[in-house]
Amino acid sequence: MKRTTPGETGLSRIVKVLEAFDKGKSTLTPAEIVRRTGLPAASTYRLVNELLEVGFLDKSDGGVQTGVRLWELASRESKTLSLRNTALPFMEDLQDAIRQHTQLSVMDGTDILYIERLSAPDAVVNITRVAGRLPAVVASPGLVMAAFGSSELQETILAAEVPQYTRFTPSTTADFRRIFAEIRRQGYARMDGWIDEGVSGIAMPVRDAEGEVIAALSVLLPNDGKTPRMALPAVQIAAAGISRALGWSPSHR
Repeated sequence: MKRTTPGETGLSRIVKVLEAFDKGKSTLTPAEIVRRTGLPAASTYRLVNELLEVGFLDKSDGGVQTGVRLWELASRESKTLSLRNTALPFMEDLQDAIRQHTQLSVMDGTDILYIERLSAPDAVVNITRVAGRLPAVVASPGLVMAAFGSSELQETILAAEVPQYTRFTPSTTADFRRIFAEIRRQGYARMDGWIDEGVSGIAMPVRDAEGEVIAALSVLLPNDGKTPRMALPAVQIAAAGISRALGWSPSHR
C-alpha cells in the first residue's frame, strides 16, 4: 500500500498531480497519474475529481488534461507576463528578420523556462515549447544567464548532470567555466550543434532597470557558420531594446 510522504501537504499532492502532465503525455487517466506521482490511488482519484470540479482539470478523450481555469489563473498579471508583453514587439521584429525561432526565457532552479516563442513553418529543429524546460547548462539562454549571474548560480548549474545530446555538447566543469568566461567577455552565448548538430543557438541577456540579468532572448538558426554570424547584430539590438523598455541604460552597468 502506497503511503503519503510524511509532512506532505494537500497542496504538494495537487502540485504532483499537475506536474504529471507533460509534453509527451498531455492527457492522462487517473491510473496513469497514480503511477507517475506515486501517490495513493484513493487520494489521487479524489484529488482528480476535486480538480475537475474547480476547472483545474478538464475531461478529455480517455482521461483528463489541464483545464482552462488553470490557464486563466496562470495568465493573469505577473512579472513573467509583464516581461513577455514588454519583449513581444521586439521579438516580432527580430523574428521578421531571422524567420527561424525567437525565444524568451527565464531561469528556474537549474532549468530554463521558456515563456514565449515565435517560429516559422520551415525553421530548424526545436525541441522546446512555451512553458517547457531545458537544463540551463545545455541551453544558450541558460548559459548566458549563468555567465552573468552569481557564482552560487554557476556552481548550482555546474553541479547538475549534463545531457549529452551530440558529440559537440561539452561535458566537463572546466569546459563550462571557460565558456562562462567567454560569454562575459563577448556579451552573448553561442552554441553550435550542442542539441542538434544542424542547429546553432544564440542568446543575449535581458536586464532590468537595475542592470540585473532577469531573462534571455535567444534564437535558433541553421548551423552553417554564416547565418549565426549575420543574425547576431539583430539579436543584440532586440535584447538591448527589451532591456531599455524595462528601464535599463548602459550607464547602469
